[in-house]
Amino acid sequence: MGLSLTLILALLSLAAVLARRIQGGRFATFSLRFSDSEYDETPFQRRVVQELGADHHEVVVSREDVASAFPDMVAHAERPVLRTAPAPLFLLSQLVREHGIKVVLTGEGADEMFAGYDLFREAKVRRFWARRVSSHLRPRLIERLYPYLARSPVAQRAIARQFFGRGLERAGEPGFSHQLRWQSTAALRRLFSPVQLQATQGRDPVAELLATLPPAFRRWSPLSQDQHLEIRTLLSGYLLSAQGDRMLMAHSVEGRFPFLDPEVAALADSLPPRYKLRALDEKHVLKRAAEGLVPREIVRRKKQPYRAPDALAFTPLPEWAEEAMSDEAVRRAAVFDVEAIAKLRRKLRDHAGQFSHADNMAVAGVLSTQLLYAGFVERAPLVPFAGRLKVHIDRLAEKPR
Repeated sequence: MGLSLTLILALLSLAAVLARRIQGGRFATFSLRFSDSEYDETPFQRRVVQELGADHHEVVVSREDVASAFPDMVAHAERPVLRTAPAPLFLLSQLVREHGIKVVLTGEGADEMFAGYDLFREAKVRRFWARRVSSHLRPRLIERLYPYLARSPVAQRAIARQFFGRGLERAGEPGFSHQLRWQSTAALRRLFSPVQLQATQGRDPVAELLATLPPAFRRWSPLSQDQHLEIRTLLSGYLLSAQGDRMLMAHSVEGRFPFLDPEVAALADSLPPRYKLRALDEKHVLKRAAEGLVPREIVRRKKQPYRAPDALAFTPLPEWAEEAMSDEAVRRAAVFDVEAIAKLRRKLRDHAGQFSHADNMAVAGVLSTQLLYAGFVERAPLVPFAGRLKVHIDRLAEKPR
């Protein structure tokens, strides 16, 4: 069977247009729709499909679908996750396979290579603010961030100023861009059991990461530093693995990533920061390149990152989730504190409105960890595999020189 070119639409319309020109003939596209309007991008997806004239297929994902697919997703990810976002992609890759497609083009890497995330804009605003901390106008730029979040951290000006104003005195230090994210994630330690707290005592993952930065890191532009850290911490270990390749290969679908082509990545690395993040206009050079190729309303629209319902997907709690978060199951795994998880379980049962970012991470993290313990520890094979797996590079090293 020849290579079938398919695009999973995720605001990467430029890649779709260029691939369509090269492929010719049949061109299939696949996209996710969400029953929750907060996450859905159907009008924009269909506008691109109309432009392409593609053979388009959609899967509509509800909160219940996310919860139902979550255990299978975790089994294929084989690691704890703090988001439910891989679950809809698990369902999407199933749809791709059902249509006989084995290879897809996807858009991972575009935001990392060309500075598309709000994280980069946030760091730029905070550095600008840090140069004149007493300014009343500079922190107002924060209000231009995260417009797509129902519980946006910028919704209340005083709280936003207090939150984003933390650590401004360290604006020149490595890791400044990710400081607030790391602090939020570290707060999840409150859920750990005494045994787990003792086992991790004295460990500082952030310090360990920063100790491995390239020697020239401090001489790079602030944006280059931020991009390097995002690639190291999110792209390789999560987006390309747990959310990407493992969800695709769960249904024997292979992914191809044009924005991570070595020549494209080298070009992106060579560009001045202002070409990628011009003032607060993210992916500026890509938008310029797309003019005339992609519908103007797609090029000019405000960025909305791919997200999925997190804690809300588990209200009401499915039976398997009740079991995974039960006192007995938590006690057996010994990773989390029984009472802390019981409190989280009650919050899911009695929910009203949106959950906080911390609650979303906690629910996904606890459930995925508990599922991994039940599936890979409690039900581990009695006789461990005694062989030694080898890859091609091992065999080359064993050959006499």
